Amino acid sequence: MKNLFKKSLRNSKFLLVFFLFGCHLINPEIDPKLTPPITIKKQPKPIEQRANNQFESRELNTAKINKKKVKVALFLPFSGKNKELGWHLFNAATLALFDNDVNNNIELVLVDSKDTPQEAAKAFKEIIDKDIKVVIGPVFTPSIEAIEADVKANKIIVISLSNNQKLMGKVTNNSAIFLSGMMPETQVEKIVSYALGKEKTNFAIIAPNTQYGLTITDLLKRTVKARDGNFIVSEVYQPNGRDLDKTVLRVINSFTVPSRLAEGKGNKGKLNKTSAVSDNDRSYPQVIMIPDSGKALSQIVASIQNQNKDEREFQIIGTSQWDDISTLNDLSLSGAWFAAPENEKFRKLEKSYYGTYNKFPPRLASIAYDSVAVVVEMIDRKNGKNIEVADLINYNANGKNGFDGIDGLFRFLPNGLVQRNLAVLEVRSGRFDTIEKPVEKFLKY
Repeated sequence: MKNLFKKSLRNSKFLLVFFLFGCHLINPEIDPKLTPPITIKKQPKPIEQRANNQFESRELNTAKINKKKVKVALFLPFSGKNKELGWHLFNAATLALFDNDVNNNIELVLVDSKDTPQEAAKAFKEIIDKDIKVVIGPVFTPSIEAIEADVKANKIIVISLSNNQKLMGKVTNNSAIFLSGMMPETQVEKIVSYALGKEKTNFAIIAPNTQYGLTITDLLKRTVKARDGNFIVSEVYQPNGRDLDKTVLRVINSFTVPSRLAEGKGNKGKLNKTSAVSDNDRSYPQVIMIPDSGKALSQIVASIQNQNKDEREFQIIGTSQWDDISTLNDLSLSGAWFAAPENEKFRKLEKSYYGTYNKFPPRLASIAYDSVAVVVEMIDRKNGKNIEVADLINYNANGKNGFDGIDGLFRFLPNGLVQRNLAVLEVRSGRFDTIEKPVEKFLKY
C-alpha cells in the first residue's frame, strides 16, 4: 500500500462524499468467507451515517480543490446479510482509487444494492438521477436482472462482479453489463485441458449438492466430452456430509468398459452379462474433481485415501475456491491441481489490505480493485472525460490486448464476458506453485 494513502487518511483536507441508499442480497454463485465488521487500522472512529444519508471520508492532501470529477457508482450490499462483503469490496475499491487515481479524476459514489431485486431496481434510480454513467457492481444475479432495462435505456456501463454466464449478451454500442467474476467455464476448461495434456483421460467428480456443485458437474461432463476425454461418473453429497464415505467409494470403484462389452450400441456403463471383462478392459477414474473447499474438501480427500484399497493413482483437481489458506493447511492435498489466477499479486494486495484495515480481504476483493483501476486508467486516457463501451472493448496496451490486473490479464468482450487467462496451480507445503503459466497476451478477436 502506498504511504500516500495511509498518510492521506490521517491528514484530511478534502471531502469525498458518498451516497448510501440501502441493503444486500444473497449470492447464488459466490460463497465468500466473510470476516467481522471492517475498521481502519490506526484511523479515526468509523464514519457515522448522517441524517441525509451522506458519508464523509477524510481528505487527500493531493486533491485539486473544486476539480470536476467523473462519478463512478459502487453498487454493492452495504447493509443486511452481506454487508460485510459489501464493505470489504468498498475497502478494496478505495485502495484501488488511492493507488491509481493520481490525477484525482474519480469520485466514488456508494449506492446500496439492497435486499431484493425490487429494492435494487429502486436504488438504481438514484444512480440514474445523479447521471452516473459508470457503475461497479452489483454482485448478484437477481440485482443485475432487475436493472437491465434501466441500464440500456440510460446508456450506462455496468461492471458487475457476477460470474453467471447466463447473463451474457447485454452489450450495445451505448450501454453494457459486463461480467467480471471468475467464470466457472474458464476454470473447468483450463484444468481439463491441462490434465488431458498430461495423458489423464478418465474423469470423475464428487460435488456438493448445491447449484454451484451441479453447475460444475455439468460443465465437466460437457468439457471432457468435447475434448474426447472419458467421463466415468458423477456423485453428489449433502452439506451435512452424511454417507460421504459411501459416495466416495462408489466413485473410486466406478469404471467404464468398451462398447463391445456393454449392452446396447455405444453403452459403456452397463456390462453385458455374457461378456468376460478383465481388469485391463476397465477404465477407472484417473482424475477426480472436487469443487469445494475447507472442511468438506479435506474430508473427501481423506476418504479417498482411506478407501483406496487397490492403491490406484488419482489426480485430485479443483476450482479457484481452493485459493484459500485452508487448502495449504491440508497436507493430504499436496500435489493436487486447480485453475486460478497466479496469486502473487493478490498476496501483495492482501498484505496492503491487512496493513490498512487490520482484516484479510475475501478473494473477490481483487475483482473490485481491478474494476476501479480499469475505470481510472480509461478516464485518464480520455483526459478526465467519461468512458464509452468501445473504450473497454477495444483497449490495447503493450500489445497484450487486455488489462494487466491483480488477477492477471483480462479483457472485456463484445458479448459482455470478461475473459481471463488462468494459470494451473499445484498445492505444495505452504504455497501454491504455478505449473502452467497463463498466456501472456490475448489474440485479437
